[in-house]
Amino acid sequence: MAEKTKWRKSILRSSIGSRLMAVVLFSLIKMIWLTLRVRHVNPPKLLHKQRPPEPFIITLWHEFIPSILMLGPPDVTVLNSSHADARILAYASHFVGAKTVWGSSNRNPLASLRQLNQHLRDGRHALITPDGPRGPYRKMALGPIALSHLSGRPIIFLACHASASWRLKSWDKAQIPKPFSELTFYWSAPITVPRTKDKNAQEESHNRLEAELVAFTEYAERGGDG
Repeated sequence: MAEKTKWRKSILRSSIGSRLMAVVLFSLIKMIWLTLRVRHVNPPKLLHKQRPPEPFIITLWHEFIPSILMLGPPDVTVLNSSHADARILAYASHFVGAKTVWGSSNRNPLASLRQLNQHLRDGRHALITPDGPRGPYRKMALGPIALSHLSGRPIIFLACHASASWRLKSWDKAQIPKPFSELTFYWSAPITVPRTKDKNAQEESHNRLEAELVAFTEYAERGGDG
């Protein structure tokens, strides 16, 4: 039994296994998406291809990845770790036209941020889940702020609310909308992060943004009430 479990894990962690799982995941998500009633609150122009483009740093918690995969916003590059589960999500995102920069806020962050900055310069939006790939839950790493400092581009928060959903028993409590529910995407106004080399000011910006993203997500969870 142990050998069989080990064999299954090795298959899933392989490139072929990850790609097959991505096909299955995307197919399930696409089938659910076709049944949903979708609306946007404060929708940004980035939902449509802008000419000329005005790139943003889209920031959302890891739990909303299934919903953002369903939405598939155009011209997006995603920061993704090389962890096996994250590779499946990355390959699935390619079906909606997303590109991937491999790395994380904890692993080789400078090289990843430089690559994302180049994508922003090329007119693509950058998408970061600042509590990924493994948490802690709703705790923001420095990725969005560091990228904003590097690129000079503003941050936009995104949160999702489904009128009926499943919550996985994973560390991120991933939300999967149930078929025929209403899925609402809440978008914040662009947030400009002042550039500074002062570490205390950087820490204050980090704490403020984390608290604002938590509050924004809780607002979305209440259905935009209050």
